[in-house]
Amino acid sequence: MARQRMAEVLYGQVATIRANTLSSPELRSMAANSCRAMRDSIIQDGRASSVYMTSVDGRFREREETVRLDGGMVRYVFSYLAQAAAYALAHCQDRSPARSGAFRKAWVVRVNDKLWTRPLAAIQPGQKVEIVNTMPYARKIDTGGQITSVPPGIVEAARQATLRQFSTLSVQRKFIVLTEGQDARGGALPYILKAQGIDSGLSFSKKTGFERLRPRSVTRRKDRAAGQALTYPALVLTETDDG
Repeated sequence: MARQRMAEVLYGQVATIRANTLSSPELRSMAANSCRAMRDSIIQDGRASSVYMTSVDGRFREREETVRLDGGMVRYVFSYLAQAAAYALAHCQDRSPARSGAFRKAWVVRVNDKLWTRPLAAIQPGQKVEIVNTMPYARKIDTGGQITSVPPGIVEAARQATLRQFSTLSVQRKFIVLTEGQDARGGALPYILKAQGIDSGLSFSKKTGFERLRPRSVTRRKDRAAGQALTYPALVLTETDDG
């Protein structure tokens, strides 16, 4: 059985009505309710995402009642990518240290390598979504190099949870460089390492929590050298090629 496509489009074609009834509020209401009923039915059946955008005669964010009755069209664009992005972002925020709340608030969404400031529901099929925390110490928290109130591996935990919910998407954990804009503290991106990186010597287990297995020491890794751009652990969501 072929996989269901990640983004589904439902077309509600409004029947042609004679000119003398085009202004009828009752007919517009009937057409609008019919379209919404079709939309809600396939969402409830699990055949479409609960995140969608509405287009009425080619115009987004219009009410269904504004559709032309002489061959107008109501179109719902469903985005599993948008729904998955909202789910993954919430998961990252929920697992974040909450002592000051600053780290939890520093999660951002990037779409096609640009900061996304629009509603998540506007994310379109075929785009690349990255969820990343812009704090300079985000890598330390995620990799366990800094003791916090939560276990390390926030991004990996979000990856596994998101993949369980949205198995038809590609969900990966990657280290990315943020090349423009500001981080959560107002500093320029990317953050440039000021000194050679330090191996914390910390290890974490569910049974014992954080433990220092070896003394802190300077790492020899070239990507952790002074002057290098910091790489940030990010959750990367895309659609898979198979339909």
